[in-house]
Amino acid sequence: MNKVIQVISSRVSCRSYSDKKVPKGKLSQILEAGKFAPSGMNKQVCNILVIKSKSVLEKIRLALKEKFNRDCLYGAPHLCLVKGNENEPLLVQDASCILENMFVAATALKVDSCWINQLDELLKDPKYLKLRKRLGLAEEDRVVGSIVLGYRKEGVKIDVKARKEDFIKYL
Repeated sequence: MNKVIQVISSRVSCRSYSDKKVPKGKLSQILEAGKFAPSGMNKQVCNILVIKSKSVLEKIRLALKEKFNRDCLYGAPHLCLVKGNENEPLLVQDASCILENMFVAATALKVDSCWINQLDELLKDPKYLKLRKRLGLAEEDRVVGSIVLGYRKEGVKIDVKARKEDFIKYL
Protein backbone atom coordinates (compact mmCIF):
# COMPACT_ATOMS: atom_id res chain seq x y z
CA MET A 1 0.00 0.00 0.00
CA ASN A 2 1.18 3.54 -0.73
CA LYS A 3 2.76 5.17 2.36
CA VAL A 4 0.49 8.23 2.23
CA ILE A 5 -2.65 6.08 1.91
CA GLN A 6 -1.38 3.92 4.77
CA VAL A 7 -0.94 7.00 7.01
CA ILE A 8 -4.42 8.28 6.13
CA SER A 9 -5.94 4.84 6.80
CA SER A 10 -4.24 4.56 10.20
CA ARG A 11 -5.23 7.97 11.62
CA VAL A 12 -7.25 7.78 14.83
CA SER A 13 -8.56 10.31 17.35
CA CYS A 14 -6.85 10.27 20.74
CA ARG A 15 -8.87 11.31 23.79
CA SER A 16 -6.35 10.68 26.57
CA TYR A 17 -3.04 12.57 26.53
CA SER A 18 0.11 12.57 28.60
CA ASP A 19 1.68 15.94 29.39
CA LYS A 20 4.64 15.21 27.08
CA LYS A 21 5.01 18.10 24.63
CA VAL A 22 5.47 17.66 20.90
CA PRO A 23 9.04 18.64 19.91
CA LYS A 24 9.28 22.00 18.14
CA GLY A 25 10.49 20.42 14.88
CA LYS A 26 7.53 18.05 14.64
CA LEU A 27 5.07 20.76 15.64
CA SER A 28 6.48 23.03 12.92
CA GLN A 29 6.11 20.30 10.31
CA ILE A 30 2.47 19.70 11.28
CA LEU A 31 1.72 23.43 11.07
CA GLU A 32 3.49 23.71 7.70
CA ALA A 33 1.35 20.84 6.37
CA GLY A 34 -1.71 22.89 7.35
CA LYS A 35 -0.27 25.97 5.69
CA PHE A 36 0.01 24.11 2.38
CA ALA A 37 -3.57 22.81 2.32
CA PRO A 38 -5.71 23.58 -0.73
CA SER A 39 -7.46 26.94 -0.62
CA GLY A 40 -10.40 28.04 -2.77
CA MET A 41 -9.08 30.37 -5.48
CA ASN A 42 -5.85 30.40 -3.42
CA LYS A 43 -7.33 33.17 -1.27
CA GLN A 44 -5.88 31.59 1.90
CA VAL A 45 -8.64 33.02 4.10
CA CYS A 46 -7.69 31.06 7.24
CA ASN A 47 -4.88 31.06 9.70
CA ILE A 48 -3.77 28.89 12.59
CA LEU A 49 -3.55 30.06 16.18
CA VAL A 50 -1.17 27.80 18.13
CA ILE A 51 -1.66 27.67 21.89
CA LYS A 52 1.24 26.13 23.81
CA SER A 53 1.06 28.25 26.96
CA LYS A 54 0.00 26.11 29.93
CA SER A 55 -1.84 29.01 31.56
CA VAL A 56 -3.82 29.86 28.41
CA LEU A 57 -4.59 26.19 27.79
CA GLU A 58 -5.80 25.87 31.37
CA LYS A 59 -8.10 28.90 30.96
CA ILE A 60 -9.57 27.34 27.83
CA ARG A 61 -9.86 23.91 29.49
CA LEU A 62 -11.69 25.38 32.51
CA ALA A 63 -14.03 27.42 30.30
CA LEU A 64 -14.85 24.31 28.23
CA LYS A 65 -15.47 22.30 31.41
CA GLU A 66 -17.75 25.03 32.71
CA LYS A 67 -19.76 25.28 29.48
CA PHE A 68 -19.82 21.63 28.35
CA ASN A 69 -19.26 19.83 31.66
CA ARG A 70 -16.20 17.90 30.44
CA ASP A 71 -12.55 18.29 29.47
CA CYS A 72 -12.90 18.75 25.71
CA LEU A 73 -9.09 19.01 25.33
CA TYR A 74 -8.43 15.58 26.89
CA GLY A 75 -5.32 16.84 28.69
CA ALA A 76 -3.39 17.52 25.46
CA PRO A 77 -0.41 19.91 25.74
CA HIS A 78 -1.02 21.70 22.42
CA LEU A 79 -4.11 23.25 20.84
CA CYS A 80 -4.32 24.79 17.36
CA LEU A 81 -7.37 26.77 16.28
CA VAL A 82 -8.08 27.17 12.57
CA LYS A 83 -9.96 30.41 12.09
CA GLY A 84 -10.89 33.13 9.66
CA ASN A 85 -13.43 35.81 8.85
CA GLU A 86 -16.91 34.27 9.11
CA ASN A 87 -18.01 36.27 6.03
CA GLU A 88 -15.62 34.43 3.71
CA PRO A 89 -17.71 32.05 1.57
CA LEU A 90 -15.07 29.27 1.50
CA LEU A 91 -13.99 29.51 5.13
CA VAL A 92 -15.32 26.13 6.23
CA GLN A 93 -13.92 24.31 3.21
CA ASP A 94 -10.47 25.90 3.49
CA ALA A 95 -10.26 25.39 7.25
CA SER A 96 -11.32 21.75 6.92
CA CYS A 97 -8.52 21.13 4.41
CA ILE A 98 -6.00 22.73 6.77
CA LEU A 99 -7.15 20.56 9.66
CA GLU A 100 -7.06 17.37 7.60
CA ASN A 101 -3.52 18.09 6.40
CA MET A 102 -2.50 18.60 10.02
CA PHE A 103 -4.12 15.30 11.09
CA VAL A 104 -2.33 13.39 8.35
CA ALA A 105 1.01 15.06 9.10
CA ALA A 106 0.63 14.37 12.83
CA THR A 107 -0.07 10.69 12.14
CA ALA A 108 2.92 10.46 9.80
CA LEU A 109 5.11 11.95 12.56
CA LYS A 110 3.66 9.60 15.22
CA VAL A 111 1.94 12.44 17.08
CA ASP A 112 -1.57 11.86 18.37
CA SER A 113 -4.41 14.25 17.53
CA CYS A 114 -8.13 14.88 17.80
CA TRP A 115 -10.52 17.33 16.14
CA ILE A 116 -12.13 19.63 18.72
CA ASN A 117 -15.40 21.30 17.68
CA GLN A 118 -16.49 23.23 20.76
CA LEU A 119 -14.22 26.29 20.57
CA ASP A 120 -16.34 28.42 18.23
CA GLU A 121 -19.47 27.92 20.33
CA LEU A 122 -17.52 28.67 23.51
CA LEU A 123 -15.87 31.80 22.12
CA LYS A 124 -19.12 33.17 20.64
CA ASP A 125 -20.71 33.05 24.10
CA PRO A 126 -20.66 36.58 25.64
CA LYS A 127 -19.71 34.98 28.95
CA TYR A 128 -16.28 34.14 27.48
CA LEU A 129 -15.61 37.47 25.73
CA LYS A 130 -12.54 38.08 27.91
CA LEU A 131 -11.04 34.76 26.79
CA ARG A 132 -11.86 35.55 23.16
CA LYS A 133 -10.03 38.87 23.49
CA ARG A 134 -7.09 37.15 25.26
CA LEU A 135 -6.76 34.93 22.17
CA GLY A 136 -6.75 37.98 19.90
CA LEU A 137 -9.88 36.96 18.00
CA ALA A 138 -11.71 39.66 16.09
CA GLU A 139 -15.50 39.91 16.35
CA GLU A 140 -15.92 38.47 12.85
CA ASP A 141 -13.51 35.55 13.44
CA ARG A 142 -14.96 32.07 13.39
CA VAL A 143 -13.08 29.07 14.75
CA VAL A 144 -14.05 26.38 12.25
CA GLY A 145 -12.24 23.63 14.09
CA SER A 146 -9.36 22.92 16.37
CA ILE A 147 -6.81 20.18 16.74
CA VAL A 148 -5.19 18.98 19.94
CA LEU A 149 -1.73 17.47 19.58
CA GLY A 150 0.36 15.39 21.91
CA TYR A 151 1.11 11.83 22.92
CA ARG A 152 -1.39 9.38 24.34
CA LYS A 153 -1.15 8.34 27.95
CA GLU A 154 0.81 5.19 28.59
CA GLY A 155 -1.31 2.09 28.17
CA VAL A 156 -3.96 3.77 26.02
CA LYS A 157 -4.63 1.72 22.89
CA ILE A 158 -6.63 3.18 20.02
CA ASP A 159 -7.77 1.13 17.05
CA VAL A 160 -8.97 2.30 13.66
CA LYS A 161 -12.76 1.99 13.61
CA ALA A 162 -14.45 -0.10 10.93
CA ARG A 163 -15.98 1.84 8.07
CA LYS A 164 -19.47 1.33 6.65
CA GLU A 165 -19.69 -1.20 3.83
CA ASP A 166 -21.86 1.09 1.69
CA PHE A 167 -19.71 4.21 2.18
CA ILE A 168 -18.67 4.40 -1.49
CA LYS A 169 -21.23 4.29 -4.29
CA TYR A 170 -20.67 4.40 -8.02
CA LEU A 171 -23.07 5.69 -10.68
